[in-house]
Amino acid sequence: MVLEDLIPVRTAERKPYEMLPIAFIYATVSLFVAQWIFPSQAAIVAVFMTTIACLPLMINIVGFEKEKLEHHKDYLRDVIYSLFGRAHPERAEPEERVLPFFIFMFLGLTIAIIIWFVVLPKDTAQNLFYVQLNTIRDINTGIQGGTTASLFFAKILLNNVKVLAFSVLFSLIYGAGAIFVLVWNASVIGVAIGDTMRTAFVKAATAAGSATIGVTSYSTAVSASIFRYMIHGIPEILAYFIGALAGGLISVAVVRHEWNSEKFEETTYDALGLVVIAILVLILAAILEVAVSPLVTV
Repeated sequence: MVLEDLIPVRTAERKPYEMLPIAFIYATVSLFVAQWIFPSQAAIVAVFMTTIACLPLMINIVGFEKEKLEHHKDYLRDVIYSLFGRAHPERAEPEERVLPFFIFMFLGLTIAIIIWFVVLPKDTAQNLFYVQLNTIRDINTGIQGGTTASLFFAKILLNNVKVLAFSVLFSLIYGAGAIFVLVWNASVIGVAIGDTMRTAFVKAATAAGSATIGVTSYSTAVSASIFRYMIHGIPEILAYFIGALAGGLISVAVVRHEWNSEKFEETTYDALGLVVIAILVLILAAILEVAVSPLVTV
């Protein structure tokens, strides 16, 4: 097939930044094909088409991580080091790190959604992303009405843990099926940022008394909109990717008929460790969303 050959697995993990333009292309092509062929259902069809595009590489990544798990006794430690963008200090050879790959895939998908939501005519953008817009309105409605910080934190964390559970379950059942959950979340965050940018541009133009926006106002709106969501969005998505990896590792072990073996026990132990890491990252993301994100005004 073509899609998984665009970037080999080792290249994807050693040079994860190369995944950003590829993910951007995946999302862009999916959006326009969905709008062209299925205009009335483009919002959800585009998500499915992007998922299909990412699926072959995701399957290869999970299989590659399973091989690394079998050969590296300190696999969980490697994952923890990669959370901070660092290689294992005892490793001299170039490192294949999966988490930076996931981050750049997410960024590529999200940037594509942001750009096309802002650039396309308003009616076209609303039709193309109406499902995501409705989801954002439901989320905002659910957290309004005098919610205390502690209750807000609990709601966010509970919802995020629920999404994590879906990521693990989808990946466990479908191998790399959790990529759908991850693409969907990238589309929602991208639309949320794009919608915030559109609103900020209108406010800046109104304040200036014209339809044009100065460079300073434009750059401020863009940076503030991105920072407001990415500061908690990146760790959230990273946690979902870690959960998807955990489910995928067990799925590969089951397909290889490794149950009732020492190898399967080791895989299960590492998968549970990944889930614990994912939950800790989600707690950090919820704290950032409650304590830091609201401070960023656009």
